[in-house]
Amino acid sequence: MRILFHAPVLSVHRPDPALSSILGVPPTVTDTLFGLKPAHKLTGNRGNIIHAEAPARSLRKDPDGSAVGNIANLQKNLGEGYAETIAEHFDMIVVSLANFIRPNHDGIRLFSALEALDGRVPFVVLGAGMQGSHAFTDLMPGNRDLLALLNERANLFGVRGTQTAEWLAQNGLENTTVLGCPSLYVYPQSILAIDGTAAQAKGRQANVMTAGHFSMREGAIVERGTELAKAFDKIDASYVFQDEIFGYGKFIKDRFGYNEGNNIAQPEELNRWLSRKCGHKVDFNRYYYFSEAGAWRQAAMLHDVYIGDRFHGGVAALQAGQPAIFLKHDNRVAELTEHFGLPALNTQKFMRKGLKAVLDEYLSPEMLDTMKATYRQRHAEYVAALAAHGLEVDTIVPDEPQPVPAVDRQGHLGAIRSPQAPDEVLPEGLWPTTTLTPSYAMRRLHPEGARELVVTFEGAGQALDRKDPLRPGFGERFLIKAGYAVLSVLPHQQNWYRPLDLEQYFQAPDTRAWMAGFDKVHVLGSGMGAFGAMAFADLIGAENVVALQPITTLAEDLIPGEIRFPAARKLDWSGAYRDGCAGCDTAARIYAIHGDHPLDLAHVARLRDALGARLISAELSHDSKRPVTPLLRAKRCLPRTALTCLRGGDAAALEQVLGELITQKTPAE
Repeated sequence: MRILFHAPVLSVHRPDPALSSILGVPPTVTDTLFGLKPAHKLTGNRGNIIHAEAPARSLRKDPDGSAVGNIANLQKNLGEGYAETIAEHFDMIVVSLANFIRPNHDGIRLFSALEALDGRVPFVVLGAGMQGSHAFTDLMPGNRDLLALLNERANLFGVRGTQTAEWLAQNGLENTTVLGCPSLYVYPQSILAIDGTAAQAKGRQANVMTAGHFSMREGAIVERGTELAKAFDKIDASYVFQDEIFGYGKFIKDRFGYNEGNNIAQPEELNRWLSRKCGHKVDFNRYYYFSEAGAWRQAAMLHDVYIGDRFHGGVAALQAGQPAIFLKHDNRVAELTEHFGLPALNTQKFMRKGLKAVLDEYLSPEMLDTMKATYRQRHAEYVAALAAHGLEVDTIVPDEPQPVPAVDRQGHLGAIRSPQAPDEVLPEGLWPTTTLTPSYAMRRLHPEGARELVVTFEGAGQALDRKDPLRPGFGERFLIKAGYAVLSVLPHQQNWYRPLDLEQYFQAPDTRAWMAGFDKVHVLGSGMGAFGAMAFADLIGAENVVALQPITTLAEDLIPGEIRFPAARKLDWSGAYRDGCAGCDTAARIYAIHGDHPLDLAHVARLRDALGARLISAELSHDSKRPVTPLLRAKRCLPRTALTCLRGGDAAALEQVLGELITQKTPAE
């Protein structure tokens, strides 16, 4: 379909020559804030570039036959042949709007351009919304005429939320469909991958991106901006300007006050000036101004969370797969956050609760799960509404969440560099990096010169803070001391390694390339972790598998007598990686250090039947009533036991390390 998209999609000049195959030029680079004004006029409020590009990004179209343009300008330039020319070249017009239903907006030019088409080209409207509370008669005549035309002639009159739809209906305009903002439908895989764990783990130390209304009125910053400044006192945060900077002081003309290469303004003078105008200290680390949506999304990934008073500032974060919490103070934000079930509260409540409490409450798994369920429903409604008019949405919702690669929020793209906890004894200069998937934190430690890698799988211990993605992995410290590199698999909950974004991580090209750099790879785990180590051993390419108190599976059809772990047995045990025995086909040696409980022995029997002589097992006394791993820790032989196995020790070597703990010595079979 040949579509004409009416929207300020790009910050580029419109060329005067009416020639085919030419494009407008981008604005010349500036190093002052004032120098951004010509670029700003091309799109207006920077939030426009987020919603305006959305239809062209998400709808299926004939790319060579489609275009972006302003139909009011086209009417002016084409003159009497306007309607005929548009009908000849386009099958559909998609009009992307925002909060234009307000008293100070005049829609006369758009009304004239659409009316002049006289039905020759069908058109749909997306994202129409109201701003403020007012009477229909308060609108300019051109805006009232535009609304009446959209209601009568648009194939689809899409509005942002129920408040806009109800207000229009009260004024006799009832042909609306509530669809939200099209900007939310461009990157569904990012939105469904959002996870608040990393931000919650940092708590008060989280790095926040925000935006708001630092607008000038009567010589001072408006109250809404001042309240935002107070709310972010002592919070590590960056601020995104959308349209307010051009009313500031002479300093906005200072050379090198802005770097367009990284979209960052020098913060010192801005902080001083805003502090004076707010009557309260303003101390943001960075100030951004964006001319392109992709740069906005990338900057969002350098932060842990967005919390702000601009809706499309939050959408930029969501599009990048980052969590966002919206500060709502008007119906623009309120009806959109309500429609999509997005986390939202007002600035005063945010200030009262504090950053940590807000992150814990509004990014909880329950709240985000509800948001994602609502999003799936809204996306389906959007797809169906447009399909009824021949428009196909190409951005589909994935069946399973697609992990968003984490970034190094210290300043460079990569993974999160974990701050070293005071009790985390790691060699000087060795930094862990953590990559987050929807279900796991993958923590890498790679000492210089390490030639072998151990992938450790965390157990089901109740004392673990699974909200902390920066926690040390199982066995990490003694493994590093012994010269191994370590990749710790840290589940966000006791999921028994059933969510298969773990498989996606291990199959990712960058993970495979990194692991291929080692001479050998091994796996280690205890209990739930032992299951993970065995189930994924072949996928990882493990040579030695070390399973402490091995649980081979909790699938009822494979081990019907296993009655322990009632919550875990309710998980989905179908599909791939359900059986630890089946996951060890290619490993050279599998070590099983286990207790004498009948169910422990049942798991070992399964291993013996499946693995034969490759299994080396040792049964420990349970006189202490302790599980295997706590017993080994108490006897101070956990590191020696694990290292003996990782180095390929035989049954005799293992028995020598375990000594009196062994009640039944089982040679290799």
